[in-house]
Amino acid sequence: MMKKIIPLMMFALFLVACVPQGVQVPQSPLLPFLERKVGLISYIGLDGNVYITDQSGNDPDAITDDAVLPDGTGDFLFYQYPTWSHDGTQLAFVDASGSARSQTGATMFIHAVDEGTTTEVFSSESEFPFYLYWSPDNEQVTFLNSSANGSTIVLQSAGVNGDGLVTLDTGSPFYWSWAPDGKTMIIHTGSETTGPERLAFLQVDSDIIEDSLESTPASFQAPAWSPDGSRILLSRASENDGKELVLLNSAGEFEKSIATFDINTAFAWSPDSELVAHIEGSEAISAGALGTLHVTELATSEDFFQDTDVFAFFWSPDSRKLAYFKPLLVSPEDSQSDPQLVLELHMLDTVSGETKELFTFRPTSQFSAILPYFDQYHQSATIWSPDSNNLVLSFVSQDGTPGIAVVAASGQLEPRVIAQGFIAFWSWR
Repeated sequence: MMKKIIPLMMFALFLVACVPQGVQVPQSPLLPFLERKVGLISYIGLDGNVYITDQSGNDPDAITDDAVLPDGTGDFLFYQYPTWSHDGTQLAFVDASGSARSQTGATMFIHAVDEGTTTEVFSSESEFPFYLYWSPDNEQVTFLNSSANGSTIVLQSAGVNGDGLVTLDTGSPFYWSWAPDGKTMIIHTGSETTGPERLAFLQVDSDIIEDSLESTPASFQAPAWSPDGSRILLSRASENDGKELVLLNSAGEFEKSIATFDINTAFAWSPDSELVAHIEGSEAISAGALGTLHVTELATSEDFFQDTDVFAFFWSPDSRKLAYFKPLLVSPEDSQSDPQLVLELHMLDTVSGETKELFTFRPTSQFSAILPYFDQYHQSATIWSPDSNNLVLSFVSQDGTPGIAVVAASGQLEPRVIAQGFIAFWSWR
């Protein structure tokens, strides 16, 4: 009698499929070796250097090796803001250098993964890049610079070969969204507190040309061009002194209103351009929006999902899942210590409309810092694996050590720690 041998990977998947809902099983030590690897993960390690690894976390590639973390007395050099090109072949990142507690310089690099080469594309002793966003054609990195005192924010672009450094615009704060053609962006600058707001198209092909939009911005941060290039999302003041999230065509002409709100909002497209998620802010905060999450199908205008107390979210590449975060303040056992921020990770299945809570974790300060601006980061970085099966999250362990974990979107496996580090992003491909 012949015995049928079940491959280990199939057996593991069979076990997971049989797990009751809400139960998480420990990950097999074999799983990192057996599961199909998709894309790459970049992270900043505990030593301040840049690393690249696959989702197993085995044999990470150290892209830099010269970081010296600040100790308040001597010179320091550490790396920040790892940002993947859309084709997953290049990684941009920034160093910060200085003496004692004062930053005196910054340099931006681009690492070509296949060639294993790293090119310096920007360096300054007075301007410090703090946000990077690749053009859709992967030929340039647009980035925001701030002066030493933070009084001026400049939008610049740098070519991948270290040439073609161009100043595009200024404003404070500054948000933008690339059109898929890589020749145009829509920008939103200014705020109620920093100065006059403006919405405009910025042509960045051969000449820099700005065309203003007539709409008056209303309590939002980043506009969003649809991934298919046909439409634009932004928020504007309505005729009756209200605020509304609206849909424009690619020429900036009004198509329809998606929702109204009272305080503020933040939003993002699904990758297939068919769904829009937005947060209807319930209280005024200094950055971002905290309130009710809505998910709307544009074809029918149906607002088919809502959940409260949401602070940030990220769409999966296949548009079938939405990972969203709810912030909580938890008092530590030591009553003398301040409450700590923890995040609840929830997962929405946009096909079934069902949602589940995956787990609660304490985020690293670097991950916490991007959440108020997720609407901008959603367009330049992703925590999702390219196959939509996993996420990479940056957390703090019970002993206070920052770590990087791969989390199954199914919620049926316990998170797997792959490295110690401060912040991580998955490549788009």
